Amino acid sequence: MKLFLTDYASYNEGTQFEFGHWVELEGFSSADDFIDYIKDHFAECDEKRPLLCGTPREETMFTDYEDMPSGLYSESMSFKEIETLFNLIDFMNDNGLDNLNNEGDNLLFLWNEYCQENGYENEIYNFDDDFFNTFLSDNPMEAFRLGCFSDINWNDDYIYFNGYGNLESVSDPSGEIDETALIDWIIETKI
Repeated sequence: MKLFLTDYASYNEGTQFEFGHWVELEGFSSADDFIDYIKDHFAECDEKRPLLCGTPREETMFTDYEDMPSGLYSESMSFKEIETLFNLIDFMNDNGLDNLNNEGDNLLFLWNEYCQENGYENEIYNFDDDFFNTFLSDNPMEAFRLGCFSDINWNDDYIYFNGYGNLESVSDPSGEIDETALIDWIIETKI
């Protein structure tokens, strides 16, 4: 996850690109470490070229972001928001998630846990024999119906029941995951 760090005073003076830069959040051990970095950076900027108004830089501004959930981005994040972001990074790292857009069993497990806990029927499964044995082995008529009305590509790795109860397969399940809802749930229940 990256943020473009600058400050409002430099932005207002048109020097945000001279003193602003991309910061990779994974390079910091905590929100406090990141805040200390910002303070040190602003002190260096003040030393290099003081603001025209004569005050020190102090109002943090994040003008852009990459590889992070849009719902967590804010131009002027508070310490609490930054702390939440770092807690989310820690949770993701601890659970083998490089980012929430990657595909893989860890993300699916988390998404399916979210769906089960909240009573949603939006789970995504591995497209394998276990799926068919679990859901269709006792009901050949249902298997036939699903075969007629489903959208399946046998080369896909994942499968789910759509809103009509038919099957759809996908190679990348991230498009079927409600990122905002999942992140809110992680923040509320996991960190």
